[in-house]
Amino acid sequence: MANDLLKKLEEKINEAIETIELSRMEVTDLKEQNEELENRYADWETRLSTLIEKFEQLEDSEDAEVEEEVNAAMQDTEEESEEEVEAADALDSEDAEVEDSDDEEELGSTFGTNADSFTEAPESAQHYA
Repeated sequence: MANDLLKKLEEKINEAIETIELSRMEVTDLKEQNEELENRYADWETRLSTLIEKFEQLEDSEDAEVEEEVNAAMQDTEEESEEEVEAADALDSEDAEVEDSDDEEELGSTFGTNADSFTEAPESAQHYA
């Protein structure tokens, strides 16, 4: 009977040892899985940070591009305005020249001659000498 009790005790001890070993193996596996998940988490966190930085850069570059486009449009508008002013000034000066030449032609036509066709007689040059 003592042998039977010792055998039962030995069996229970062996079962407990197996359970402990299985638990240790399971704990080891869980630690490995936990470490793998932590690494994945760190990788995802890094990727997310990188994506956020890229989005911020894109947003900043879009803001800069929009600002450049606005500045370019404003500069184009200013250049067009300057060109329009120059064109208007040129037209005004041409109109003034045309009016001046019209005035000259009118003065010349009053006396029946054109200002371009005026020549002095050769004898008049001697008169002034």
